[in-house]
Amino acid sequence: MKDYCTISIALATYNGGRFLREQLDSIYAQTWRNIEVVASDDRSSDDTVAILEEYGQSHGLRYEINDENLGFVRNFEKILARCTGDFIALADQDDIWLPEKLERLIAGIGDSDLVYSDAFLLDEAGGTLPGTLMTTSGVRPVSGREFQYFVCNACVTGCTTLFHRALLKHALPIPGSETYHDWWLAVVASRHGGVRYLPERLVRYRQHGANDTGVNVKACLSARIVAHLRGESSEAKRRYYRLLRDRAISYSLLHDRLLLGRTEVEFLEEIRRYAESLLDARFRFTSFTLAFRLRHTLFPAAGAAEKLLFVFSKLINKFVS
Repeated sequence: MKDYCTISIALATYNGGRFLREQLDSIYAQTWRNIEVVASDDRSSDDTVAILEEYGQSHGLRYEINDENLGFVRNFEKILARCTGDFIALADQDDIWLPEKLERLIAGIGDSDLVYSDAFLLDEAGGTLPGTLMTTSGVRPVSGREFQYFVCNACVTGCTTLFHRALLKHALPIPGSETYHDWWLAVVASRHGGVRYLPERLVRYRQHGANDTGVNVKACLSARIVAHLRGESSEAKRRYYRLLRDRAISYSLLHDRLLLGRTEVEFLEEIRRYAESLLDARFRFTSFTLAFRLRHTLFPAAGAAEKLLFVFSKLINKFVS
């Protein structure tokens, strides 16, 4: 049956003309030929729209220009609602897909709602960076219906994914508090047909200063441990704690939509308390106890000793902050 399926490519663009042709050429070079490319431009001021028009004329690409700048989450939400294929793949404007990407993902999705893969890393000029998306992300890839894990860890990156369009009936609209569309899709899939990881590198994922999201190829595990032991004051960490807090509150309110049982609701309450305790230095002992209980979910890429270092950093920071 999959041999006859159409895959919609949902492409969000914003001032991406510098890399867009290379991305589109790699999409139209896919070994899976039955595709439609649907793009939404978020008020670009460079030559992005001209490139979209060019590929519309030559390849049948469909695109719209937003009336106002929506940001990448709402821009993707708009495109997803316009996709008509049996499956949907998300595309950024600056990556390069390997020719067999779609064919491998559709073969690997099985009976799951969503499949994702690993990726090569590129620098701005197209040179290969060390490591892969998974080895540098600080998380481990998982499969299945691991709701608790997907709430806390962004192991699913949009440009590596393929999912059934039927997932959208549960995923749209994206909650107003959600900061990453791909993270949300993984959470929703974990509560329905599940998620599957394909351990292959199928995208050349470009890293540069204008990325909306990306990875820190220099952030090895030992460096992250040192950062934790130095304190919890960095704004990047506080943004993550605020994200966890807001996500826990939002998801609790969506319990019917996410099919949450008592176990999931209690977990979200613990995550809320953990995040709030880290945003208020008066409650670092709460941070420590909750970090110990949730260490396998919160610090998934660390070994047993490293997990304990992360946990005790919460208590140490109570006395040094």
